[in-house]
Amino acid sequence: MAGAPYVSHVKLFENAHSAMLSAIELFNKPRIEYRNEITVILVTTAWELALKGLLRHHRVRIFKKKERGRPYESIGLDQCLAVVRNRKLWPAPLDGAATTVNIQALQEFRNRAIHLYNADGLGTVIYSYLQQSVLNFRDFLVAVNGRDLAESITWDLLPLAATTPSEAVQFMRVDPAARAVPAINEFLAELRRGIESVEDTGGDTGRIYTYYDVALHSKKQASAADLSVAVDQDADGKVLRRTYDPNDGHPLNATTLLQKVNAKRKEKRVLTTHDRDAAVWHSGMRENSRYAWKHSTALSHVYSHDAVAFLASKPDTYFDEARKAYKEHLARRRSAARRASS
Repeated sequence: MAGAPYVSHVKLFENAHSAMLSAIELFNKPRIEYRNEITVILVTTAWELALKGLLRHHRVRIFKKKERGRPYESIGLDQCLAVVRNRKLWPAPLDGAATTVNIQALQEFRNRAIHLYNADGLGTVIYSYLQQSVLNFRDFLVAVNGRDLAESITWDLLPLAATTPSEAVQFMRVDPAARAVPAINEFLAELRRGIESVEDTGGDTGRIYTYYDVALHSKKQASAADLSVAVDQDADGKVLRRTYDPNDGHPLNATTLLQKVNAKRKEKRVLTTHDRDAAVWHSGMRENSRYAWKHSTALSHVYSHDAVAFLASKPDTYFDEARKAYKEHLARRRSAARRASS
């Protein structure tokens, strides 16, 4: 009896890459029916292929037990997520629990589309999940395969649409008398439960869904509370406006940043405050609003969960280089100060 067929992880990654590119291309067509459903199907397919590629790369079996008289069948997306979680295979830049919640939310939308249909009124919410999923996928593929999705497309195409907000504004037109409202609320309740599960464990909710401006700089962290107001049953076409507070997207002080980085790193070395300060300076993190922010009247910077992911992904050698460069920088600064005072 022949064994399970050989499956190349390289080919799986290639197909996953192609599926995600197709999803982005279709979503950005100016006029296309069934836009959200087709895009979600392709995005979840891309994730399933990519996760299978990761499992095969680690020599993990991806086929179910063979049944007599039937061909070999590979495991599905849910099982892929479970195996990756149990074997702790999520690459360092990603929060595995949060990324899983994002994928499962899109899968639930996909299942509803395939087995029945989705109620109108979910487009803005699904867009937020799709947007983040593409960015998660990009980081995933770079980490496990060294291939950057952004190199294959014009990266600023993703948010290009007439109704895509460049600030955190949602337009949800739902007739309060429509039969679809309970179905929408049921779906949103499932999404909130997923976000809450990550919040409860202190995970990176920014990997679930996030609002973006056109330049793809994260505008705020997601929270379960955001979805509670996504559908207004009492007003048709009401505009729900949120004022951006940088503290929402940068909730971590320097001490908490270091704690989270150490908890997330896979290296044995425990980073010190000097490691943190050297790396923050060396990377220019404080000049990048994606990672750090400081109010004009504040004494110190605060940091985002993206900053945690960035530092946690760096090997020990990076921090060695940062410390050396930082030491030279401090020496030059002291020398300049002495000359200025003399």
